[in-house]
Amino acid sequence: MTYTAQVFRVLIASPGDVSEERDTAVKTIQEWNDLNSAERQLVLLPLRWETHSAPEYGKRPQEVINRQVVDQCDLLVGIFWTRIGSPTGVAASGTLEEIERVANDGKLAMLYFSKSSKNPDDIDLEQLKKLREFKQKTFPNALVENYNGIIDFRDKLSKQLEIQLRTLLASSTNRAENNNSTPYTDILFQFANVETGEAIGDQLTLNSTNLKVTDYGSIPDYQPKNTEAKSQEQRELFDLIMKTRNRDKDYYRNKVDKLIEKSKRIPVRFWLKNIGTVGARDVFLEIKLKSNKHPIILHAQRQIETSDELLIAIGDDGVKANRVSDTLWSTNIEMRALQPKREVSPARKLLLSAEEDCSIDVEANIYADTLSEPITRKLKIAYKIKTVETSYSDLLEELEE
Repeated sequence: MTYTAQVFRVLIASPGDVSEERDTAVKTIQEWNDLNSAERQLVLLPLRWETHSAPEYGKRPQEVINRQVVDQCDLLVGIFWTRIGSPTGVAASGTLEEIERVANDGKLAMLYFSKSSKNPDDIDLEQLKKLREFKQKTFPNALVENYNGIIDFRDKLSKQLEIQLRTLLASSTNRAENNNSTPYTDILFQFANVETGEAIGDQLTLNSTNLKVTDYGSIPDYQPKNTEAKSQEQRELFDLIMKTRNRDKDYYRNKVDKLIEKSKRIPVRFWLKNIGTVGARDVFLEIKLKSNKHPIILHAQRQIETSDELLIAIGDDGVKANRVSDTLWSTNIEMRALQPKREVSPARKLLLSAEEDCSIDVEANIYADTLSEPITRKLKIAYKIKTVETSYSDLLEELEE
């Protein structure tokens, strides 16, 4: 007989030395379903990368697992013995990357550590060292469980799953009670304070500087100090070193040009918040910046913010800023999920420059799996530029400082 049930997805995350525990976790969840599912109209769905992911070419393997499996879970069960797992290029192991990702999304994570003995000859000491370091950082900040053998693990997991299920149900009920209308997703999009990431509204004034170098024509050629090489070979080597460092005769002029350009570039940071009652997954923002008359340019801020949950990657580091015309540029923001009442602001910024005062319209079309059609948000930038006269020597002295 069919019945309607609420489904909670349980991710089982672990290195390869606890395969028996992984199988036991699946069996324990299935046994819970056999005994409780129909009566309580609840289903616990065990997720494992082996059974719930599909291969994709050209993607980092853990990135694929994250999107297809990790981001879909409601609860994580992490299991460890003597290993921590293999590096992913982002984290020390796939298991740790999964745990951090789930925790950053505000979801529940249950961690279990085996106290069973193991043949010393079979222990990878480097792996054991990394596991101990993880324990030292985790124990003060999380409630974890130790177990002795498979039976002990099964008993503890069965009991503690029931406890966490109550937490999941209470959270789900509270969200429903706080909203008497149809569940929905609604995402705000505003400018953020560059330093703090706090929302500052839908209008922004940017004040930049146009450095006018009054004696630009007097900038001297660069003269290397160490030119008295004893042999032709030494001179050629010295010339090669100077060329590698981009220190030709135009070195000073190039430095001044870069400082002039840098003074015009003003950072812009964004802020998003889901004010709806339903979490959104696969959030994609298509952003266009259009000047009312004068040309504008988007630049890359090249440092990488690895700790940031949301990444705006522009230029050589990832997603490109596309020049549609002199006055129109486009870029995008992607994020895996945005939970209800959650707000985020990427540390990564756009760098915007123009040659003259102008007004810039920012339009963002927001797509997500829970939106039947995109949400459009509009912002406005007032870009103002002030000319400041200076000399090349003052600029170069400031650079040396």
